[in-house]
Amino acid sequence: MDIDIWQMMGSMAALAFTVGFVDQLRITYKTRDVEGLSLLQWVVFAAASATFAAYYVHLEQWMMVTVSVFGTLCCLTIIAMIFSFRQKIA
Repeated sequence: MDIDIWQMMGSMAALAFTVGFVDQLRITYKTRDVEGLSLLQWVVFAAASATFAAYYVHLEQWMMVTVSVFGTLCCLTIIAMIFSFRQKIA
């Protein structure tokens, strides 16, 4: 498996982006405060992450598939929390 500098940079960027999802998940779950979260933004993030996962399957870059699927699941979890926590406030 040959990894060049560009693949490494792309991998680092994807991992950093996904870490942001994990932190948002942690904070949202802990505080149950979703008022500052944009549902549209998280739907777009989920769609983009899922599209990246499909693209990486096509390229057979399995580490990136894993990162993208994990990011998609994080986004879908945040979307579920937005619906769940907003209904409890109303």
